[in-house]
Amino acid sequence: MNPADLAGELKVRLAVRDGRVHGVDIESTRPQAAHRLLSGRPGAEAVALVPRLFSICGRSQHIAAELALLAARGAAGTADAAQVRRIESEMAQEYLWRVLIDWSRELGTTADAVTMAMARSALERDDRDQLRRIVERHVLGTDARQWPERRSDFELWVDRGGTVAARYLAQLHRDGPDRGAGAVPLLPRFDVGDTAPRIVRQLDADPEFERQPTFNGDPAETGALARLDGQSLVAELAAAHGRSTLVRLAARLTELARIACSDDPDAPLAGSMNLGPGRGLAWVETARGLLLHQIDLDGDRVARYRIVAPTEWNFHPRGALTAAMLGRHEPCTPTLRRHAERLLQSLDPCVAYRLEVDHA
Repeated sequence: MNPADLAGELKVRLAVRDGRVHGVDIESTRPQAAHRLLSGRPGAEAVALVPRLFSICGRSQHIAAELALLAARGAAGTADAAQVRRIESEMAQEYLWRVLIDWSRELGTTADAVTMAMARSALERDDRDQLRRIVERHVLGTDARQWPERRSDFELWVDRGGTVAARYLAQLHRDGPDRGAGAVPLLPRFDVGDTAPRIVRQLDADPEFERQPTFNGDPAETGALARLDGQSLVAELAAAHGRSTLVRLAARLTELARIACSDDPDAPLAGSMNLGPGRGLAWVETARGLLLHQIDLDGDRVARYRIVAPTEWNFHPRGALTAAMLGRHEPCTPTLRRHAERLLQSLDPCVAYRLEVDHA
């Protein structure tokens, strides 16, 4: 199968009556093909194929595969320093591209080709000094270590509008928050408490878990906002604006500032666990959220391979997107579409998406 055929598409349909959203339908056409493509192969061969087959967040996919295989062979543990650097570089790339390309486009400007080339080079070489200079000049407009920790300082940064990021978030602030997503819980850290055992039990019990994952039977939101839920700025913004697009993007900028400074994350970004003889599970925190790989071996060959991607958490039919849009009143269709597009981008599917607004 061609890697392009593995991508699929996310179809989102908003049913609107009298200016109010009364239905949200989410359909994913992405095939759950990991088992079909990788089963029967030697473990090392399957791991080597993973980043070629699943190229979005390819580094994280590869690391998850490596860790899952090691765990299946009995060597579970956390990611090493080199793997963490690779995960962080990929996070930084995803965040930078959104700011420099997508946010610029929405504000009516185009990405600076020179800046893009410099950023790509810095990320490929893992040059954190160069990355920090780019982030400070073109995204934050300030020393990354001076990135606000309080809501009042953040609002001053937004008001100054010194960068594309600040101007884009100012526009979100003017348009008002989308609070409904707060009805969907944030996914707890995988490595804390009983989160991992609960998810493992559900994964074992539900053959469709990859398509519609849940935690304790309910959908959950994953990503930078879930990782930084207790961080001072993110917590203050969430208290003021709810679980909104604005707060999700502020969390991403906060994480980008930390990576640019080469500071250690507050919690591990990846690890693995042995589930029994020949069975391993790995988890990686990606830009979009929690990624899981599970490998079951028969001898040294893959007997079963399962992947649970962040998109399936965040775009669950009863998940954050549905909760935020359902019941929203907006008589102006272009405004409703713009709001939905921004919400989609803040939850950041790892596939192309198509948004339809259907008026009854």
